Amino acid sequence: MKREASAKHSSKSLPTVVIKIGTSSLIRPQQNCLNLTSLASIVETVRDLKNEGYNVILVSSGAVGVGCQRLGLDTRPSELAKKQALAAVGQVHLMRYYDDLFSACGLTCSQVLLTLDNIANRGQYLNAANTLAALLDYGVVPVINENDTVAVEQLSIGDNDTLSAQVATIVQASWLFLLTDVDALYTANPSKDPDAQPIHTVRDLFSLEVDTSTKGTQWGTGGMATKLTAARIATTGGCHTVISHFAKPENVLKILRGEQVGTVIHAHAAPAKGRKRWVLSVPVKGEVWLDPGAVRAVRDRRCSLFSAGVIHVVGEFQPHDVVRVCDGTGREFGRGLITMSHTDVIKVRGMSSRNFYKTLGSHHGDEEIVHRINLCLLVHRRTSTGDEALDAHDSDDDEEDERGLSPAGLSRSQTPVVGVSVLNGGGGSGSNMGKIEEDASSAAIAEVDVRARLELLTARAESGEANWQAEAAAAAQAESKSDQLAAAAAAGGGSGAGEDVNEEGWMPK
Repeated sequence: MKREASAKHSSKSLPTVVIKIGTSSLIRPQQNCLNLTSLASIVETVRDLKNEGYNVILVSSGAVGVGCQRLGLDTRPSELAKKQALAAVGQVHLMRYYDDLFSACGLTCSQVLLTLDNIANRGQYLNAANTLAALLDYGVVPVINENDTVAVEQLSIGDNDTLSAQVATIVQASWLFLLTDVDALYTANPSKDPDAQPIHTVRDLFSLEVDTSTKGTQWGTGGMATKLTAARIATTGGCHTVISHFAKPENVLKILRGEQVGTVIHAHAAPAKGRKRWVLSVPVKGEVWLDPGAVRAVRDRRCSLFSAGVIHVVGEFQPHDVVRVCDGTGREFGRGLITMSHTDVIKVRGMSSRNFYKTLGSHHGDEEIVHRINLCLLVHRRTSTGDEALDAHDSDDDEEDERGLSPAGLSRSQTPVVGVSVLNGGGGSGSNMGKIEEDASSAAIAEVDVRARLELLTARAESGEANWQAEAAAAAQAESKSDQLAAAAAAGGGSGAGEDVNEEGWMPK
């Protein structure tokens, strides 16, 4: 027991490195066989990293490719069922190779199969984080792959680059290495343009101009575009991302020692944390565009998004999907967890509270389209070259919650216990985290949301919105009630507006 506790303490103090190796790096295309030399070199690099004091996680593609090899197929099939069957065959043999090689190096590896659906669900995301942390505590090297046999959407787009970035986000890794068949990012495709120059350091990924036309091979399904997408996810979460050649795995240690090889994409100086980091890592399903009043309320005042401010909907999404939050020109300034489907948002866009409930019914509960706790703002800033870039802005200084709730686990009529932070923000003890209280009738409307409604209604009035005066009067009355309750709470009057709203928690109505 003492040994386990000591190991756990030491592993959490170690930096974590995630290494992703693709199918094209594992399969010899000419011989149609597994590249054991490359595989052994990667395992030896992991051993060296462990000896240097790093936690290491390996994200490995190759199940379908190895399955093709085992069954003697010359080409990768296009039918989904056949690819899934080949993944089932290949994953067993791939892990056997890994197990033998790691054992020869005196290390223990484990198999972890994930899908993007696992990561999109907050509860499963946190369970995965706890499992991976426990494996690292034991000194194990997790070998992670997409669960190709069941991941229907993933097999159709094939993207373990993104999966590796998700993993780096889950474990709060310091470094993500994307090992591929090029030695760095180039200003153009080096196989076509002799003037293409390598890019060794990237500090502003959003203003980067490179040729991403390279595609995956018949055995692999990635490409340079997917690696840049993965880099955006990882760097936003505070993880440096490196693109380097798989044939030179020793470059991993060289880069960690400060040598200039490959391409190092630096992490954001102020990355998103906790729930906001998770929101940024979940695949985007659509967009909602806002009018100017809503943009000011959401972006500048950090308010929840209501239906009155929505002017346009792009894409198809369901409740608890992540969407881009854009201004009236389609320019993204945030991402958030949506509370209703695209069809319902289209029905109520631009509507006041009264018409919202008339259209969808009272059973829909509160009318927030995106609650501010599930909204991460992306701040536009000017770079040294005058270009614009996006930075993640975490308006709530939250930390990673170990036992937080997936939004899917909360009905819209439920609210966390008064005064308890859902995100370890300091509003209550960890043992009380996640408790649900059905009765929120005593909770007053937060002043910031009331003022947001007033601002939205005023903006709608300028364009001739009907009934805005009545809505504004109702909101003003609610604000007055909120002020009265806040004053009572400040005077020692017990539970009131001062208790019901935690800056980190859900805002009861």
